[in-house]
Amino acid sequence: MEQRFFPLDSALGLLRGAYTPQVQEAITRLSSRMSYGEAHEELSLLWKVQISRSSLRQVTLRHGRVAEKVGKLEAEAPPATAQPEQLVMGTDGAMVQLTTGEWREVKTVSFGEFRPVWDDKQRKVVTRTENISYFSRVETANEFSRSALVEWHRRGGENAQRVVAVQDGALWIQAFIDYHCPQAVRVIDFAHAQAYVASVGRAIHGPETEAFRQWYARMSKQLGRQPPQRTVNELRLLQRQHSGHPEGAAIELAIRYLERRLPMIDYPHFRQQQIPIGSGNVESGHKVVMQRRMKQAGMRWAEGSLNPMLALRMALCNGTWQTSWQAIVARVRQERYPNRRTHKQPMAHSKESLVVTEADCQRMMALAKRMAKKKRQPWQDNRWLFPHRAKLIHRN
Repeated sequence: MEQRFFPLDSALGLLRGAYTPQVQEAITRLSSRMSYGEAHEELSLLWKVQISRSSLRQVTLRHGRVAEKVGKLEAEAPPATAQPEQLVMGTDGAMVQLTTGEWREVKTVSFGEFRPVWDDKQRKVVTRTENISYFSRVETANEFSRSALVEWHRRGGENAQRVVAVQDGALWIQAFIDYHCPQAVRVIDFAHAQAYVASVGRAIHGPETEAFRQWYARMSKQLGRQPPQRTVNELRLLQRQHSGHPEGAAIELAIRYLERRLPMIDYPHFRQQQIPIGSGNVESGHKVVMQRRMKQAGMRWAEGSLNPMLALRMALCNGTWQTSWQAIVARVRQERYPNRRTHKQPMAHSKESLVVTEADCQRMMALAKRMAKKKRQPWQDNRWLFPHRAKLIHRN
C-alpha cells in the first residue's frame, strides 16, 4: 500500500509542510546530492513518496535559504574551540551558468591541517594535508570575506600556531588573506607560477616545440629547487636577447608578475619548512562542492538558488549535516514562533499559582470520571499524540 504522510504542526516542535520532518530531511539531502530528477526517482522508489519535482525543489531551496542564514557567524559567537597546530587555506573562484545565460563566480576557500609524514613509496618526508573543509558563496569579494568567517572560526584559525595561504596572486585573494590572517605565510601555487614561466617560453621558442619542452623542463626544476631570483633573472636575460619580439608585452607582463611576488615563490625555502606549495585542495573543492551538483550537463541556475544550494552542499561535504539540520529546524521553529519560551527561559510562577485549591481537586476528579466512562485506551486512539490528524493511522 502506498505510504501517506500527513501535515505536521510546528507546535510539536517539527517542520511545517505536507511531509514528516524525516521525509523533508530526506528530500533536502537527496536533492543536495543529485539532480532534482534523480532525487524524485529515488524518493518514489525507496521512500514511496509521491512529490512533484517543483515541490521537491521548493522544499530543498526553502531549507537551503535557512541554512544560508544559519551559516552566518553571530556577533556574540563563543570562542573557537579548535586548536590546529598548522592550518593551510586556499582560495579560488569557478564559474557557474545562470538561466539568463550569464555566468557567476563561485568563490571557495578550503581549510586543512598539514603535517610532515614519511612516504614509503617515495622514500622521503612529504607534507600531507588532512581534515579538509570548504566554504563557498556567490558574493562580492568583501561580502565573501565576512561570510567565510564562520568556517574560519569553526576551524580555529585564530588559534592556529601557523597559517599558510596557498593561492594565486589575485588582488581580491590577497585582500581575503589580509582580512582573516595578515601574518599568514603566503605561497603562490607552484603550478600557477609554472604557467607564467611557460608563457614566456612558448612566446620565444614556440608552443609544442622540442626546444620549448627541453627549456621548460629545466626551468621548472630550477624554479622548484633554486632561489626564485635565479629563474626571474634568466627570464629577463631571455627577454633582452629577443627584445624585438612581437609578443614582448605578454613576456613583460609574465616576468613582472613573478618579480613582484618573489617571497611567495621561494619554493626551496617552503620545502625546507615542510610547507604545502600546491592549491589542489581548493581546486578539488570546486569539484566536490559545486561542480558535482551544479555543473552537470545542461544545468543552469536561477541566481537566487545558488547560495541556498551551496549552503546545503557545504553541510554534506564538510560532514556537518546532522548539526546543520538541527540548526535549520531550530531556526524555522524560532522564526515561526518568536515568542515561544525555551527550556533556557522557564515560565515564572507566582506563589498563588502554585497553591492547589479544593476547586482544583474537584475539577480533576470530574475529569477522571469522564475519562473512565469513555474507556479509551492509548493504543486504540492516538489523537492524544497527533491531534492534527484527520484519520487514525491504524484505520487507514
